[in-house]
Amino acid sequence: MKYIALTRLACCLVALSPLSSAQAEAPLPVTQAVAEHPLFRTSLLPSWSAMTPKQALRDTEAAVLLAEQHIAALCRLTPEQMTFENTFLAYGEAIAELEQTQQYMHHLTAVKDDRALQQMQAYLMGALTQFDAQLMQNNRLWQVIKTASEQPWVQHLTPEQKLIVDQTVLHFIHSGAALNDEQKQRKAEINMQLGRLAMQYGRNVQESSAAWSLLITDAEELRGLPAARMAVAESEARARGLSTDEKPAWLITLNSGLAMDVVATCNVSETRRKCWEGTKTPGTCAPYDNAPIIAAMMALRHEYAQLIGYKDYADMKAATRMVKDGRAALAFVDGMMRELKPAFDRENELLLEYISQLKNEKVTQIDPWDERKYASMMAGDRYAFNTASVRPYFEKERVVQGLFSLCGKLFGVTYSEIPTVFVQPGQQAPSGYAEVWHPSVKLYAVHDSQCGQHLGSFYLDLHPRKGKRAGAWCMPLRMGDAGEPHLAALVANFGVAAPGQPVLFSHAELQIFFHEFGHMMHYMLGHTRYRRHCSPAVAWDFAEMPSQLLENWAWEPEALATFAFHYETGEPCPQEYLQKLAASRYFMPATNNMRSLCVAKLDLEMHMNYDKTFEGKDLDAVAAEMLAPYTAPFSVQAPCVMRNLLHCFQGGYAAGYYSYKWSETLSADAFLRFKKDGIFNSETGGAYRKAILEKGASVPADAVFRDFMGRDANPDALLESQKLK
Repeated sequence: MKYIALTRLACCLVALSPLSSAQAEAPLPVTQAVAEHPLFRTSLLPSWSAMTPKQALRDTEAAVLLAEQHIAALCRLTPEQMTFENTFLAYGEAIAELEQTQQYMHHLTAVKDDRALQQMQAYLMGALTQFDAQLMQNNRLWQVIKTASEQPWVQHLTPEQKLIVDQTVLHFIHSGAALNDEQKQRKAEINMQLGRLAMQYGRNVQESSAAWSLLITDAEELRGLPAARMAVAESEARARGLSTDEKPAWLITLNSGLAMDVVATCNVSETRRKCWEGTKTPGTCAPYDNAPIIAAMMALRHEYAQLIGYKDYADMKAATRMVKDGRAALAFVDGMMRELKPAFDRENELLLEYISQLKNEKVTQIDPWDERKYASMMAGDRYAFNTASVRPYFEKERVVQGLFSLCGKLFGVTYSEIPTVFVQPGQQAPSGYAEVWHPSVKLYAVHDSQCGQHLGSFYLDLHPRKGKRAGAWCMPLRMGDAGEPHLAALVANFGVAAPGQPVLFSHAELQIFFHEFGHMMHYMLGHTRYRRHCSPAVAWDFAEMPSQLLENWAWEPEALATFAFHYETGEPCPQEYLQKLAASRYFMPATNNMRSLCVAKLDLEMHMNYDKTFEGKDLDAVAAEMLAPYTAPFSVQAPCVMRNLLHCFQGGYAAGYYSYKWSETLSADAFLRFKKDGIFNSETGGAYRKAILEKGASVPADAVFRDFMGRDANPDALLESQKLK
């Protein structure tokens, strides 16, 4: 079930520290007004201050009781009474409050430093996993769903309704409903173990990331780091009492993104080495070593897949995706790697030659902490350009408004800011203000520019802080159906400004922002009859297509010129800079593609062949040997990326990391139409909105793509766009 997946994802972020029974108050009676349950779907904009740990417990338990009542009614149906509405639709609605409650909980535990809330979420995990197991062990429920799917009236349903029937039946099969009692018991045990292991995996990554820092007391050791990032490092140190006016110091951490900035820009090799090593510590060293957890999770996932009739976990996950099976996904990855190999080898040779010239000696291996620095220098020499030179032109507020303007023109929408306020639990928000979970969060409404319809609202939470999960993501918070407004949050950890200075995006951060906003538009513009077909439900290997498509505008000089103005002088970014930025986009393209493909290869091999290739062996050594043909000639091998790849152990990318390149191929193909028609062409944008963004999962992904392009996807589009084929 969807809500169980969300619960596990959230629980991965926290420790399993159950509250005492004295703290676990009885749930509110189900007969009370739903308005007394703030985590239910009661209003367009939620009251975040009301979502306290005690309320989360009350609402979750009340939602479980509601679900049980709905399921009991469903189970009483006879074949003669069964309809599409009272079986398949009723099943989805039976757990609506529970899904919504857990969606809010998942979000809050990722963005708030609230240990009590995190403890509550961990406390609820066992009960919810048990509820899920009981639901799938309900033989009568499965018989109702199975019997309904075989009724003659199914053949007369609309394509959307038939899709819901097929999806529901497959969901039950994947959840083990067709197993015998003994098998169901084992499946429940596996789910419980996986939930606990995934939680510990995420906890290890989070705590080991927070544990690492590097204190610099000599500014010379950070020579080359941009002044704005130096100021952030100094403010980080000052906030911890480590820097004073008399004795300034600079603190480099992982959550702030400073460590990677140092690796990319610092001129001092030894400092780069220390920071590179720091970026590789999450999930690698005791007491945070994730290797044993990975081994246990791989064995359990494999057992689960075989239990319900699949060869392996990759095949099970691919059954609901465009790729259809794990072998096809691996063939896609291996095929693209082979295509890239000659260009990849040439790029490595060029980089080694460049380093050799700089050092005035023959270099045959690359220190991994030097790769990004020297590649950046090489690109700077080739294009007479450094991407840092455009940062002063990407002031945050201008970027946000520029992106709003761009998407407004393309998709026919308008954006308006909603006044917000942060209030503590028990306080009342002033009239006319919407609540947020932190004072820095902003809220915007999206309306159709022609008819004025309110399509949805979204929060922007863009900067790091203590207790907030690292990374960037777009989170659906409440998806509406039949024209009901949606709600979502775009969360990131972009650079912090020094006191009194505006936030300036690096171009890499700008690209990430465009990417996540592509997800946002997919959520906001979805217009499906049934909620379960809203955009977050699209095939996993199609989900990244809209986000990757919007990234293209982050490189187009014509688009950047609409908002790239110097934060101090107001002068437009020189066209020369924008042209050189665009020209540098595909510098060393084979290397950039190969990085992602290596992770995809490892992900699939582990979920298909862990017992044959990895079991009982050193994880780092096996991974290094497997990927050696597709890895740069480094002097030191990094720990296996799977040690801290949250995507695959607490997210949905298990056996699915290939999706990034799969959907990037689709987005490269689709952008050809925009390039042909004009990147600001509103008719093309409208066609894209209607064919892809609005359809969500109500139509198969390959069909919506054909509808927009007028043909099947070109599998070589990505490599051709980068002149690699």
